[in-house]
Amino acid sequence: MTVEFKDIRLRHLKGEDAKAAINAVTKKAGWTDELHTAYFEWFLKAANYRGGASFAKFIQFIRDDAVASLSETQKKSLKEILAKKPVQKSALENLGAIFAGRSETKWTLDELSQATRTNLKQRDFRNGRKMFAAGGCFACHRFRNQGGMTGPDLTTAGRRYSAHDLLDQVIHPSKVINDQFSAVSVITEDGLAHTGVVVNLSSDRLTLNTDLSDPNKRVNIDRNTIEELIVSKTSPMPTGLFNRMTKDEILDLIAYLISGGDPKYEYFRK
Repeated sequence: MTVEFKDIRLRHLKGEDAKAAINAVTKKAGWTDELHTAYFEWFLKAANYRGGASFAKFIQFIRDDAVASLSETQKKSLKEILAKKPVQKSALENLGAIFAGRSETKWTLDELSQATRTNLKQRDFRNGRKMFAAGGCFACHRFRNQGGMTGPDLTTAGRRYSAHDLLDQVIHPSKVINDQFSAVSVITEDGLAHTGVVVNLSSDRLTLNTDLSDPNKRVNIDRNTIEELIVSKTSPMPTGLFNRMTKDEILDLIAYLISGGDPKYEYFRK
């Protein structure tokens, strides 16, 4: 978000600019209803941005301060936007926006693997990173100190796996499942059922992450109350992540993974 307080213009509202949103609260002069509407619309979008455990409350506090700074007249004129409630979606639900309107292609491992043998040159680094985000990879996987931690860290995946292996793991996610990230179903003695990935295990408590796209969605279970625990043979990673990407987008993504996020890697040389 760019905030120019000389004439109070708000442009390019983005999730990483919560600091600018805070600064805007303290500015009293120059606001119009149009600018206020754009500002409060940002909070509706920010409800779906990802951060630490306190991120949502942090954003709510900023909005509360902004509302408190309004005059009664302003509150009346902005009544409609102030009454709107954010619609929260998971990261996997949000990722489809960039592919809206596209038809699906059921890529096979053979055709994509063949493409990597001859076309992993002069790839597009920025587009590879864009596809990593658009595919929802950051929701579960760490990559260069960014992203989630409910799936394996992929920063060094390119050193450990070939392009063929990386493609295989995305196209057939349940073929080989890392035990550390296997989904489990837990049934307790009171009849409750929970499904997720184990993120913490102690002598008397088991903690499950029940939504891989949101690390804060967790449930704590007393191990003494567990009647049954079943390890799933299906990967928590969804199938079809490549289906709405073009072949070039997939190749850019694979090049990005293999490079470890290095824009100077040989696959990006023109």
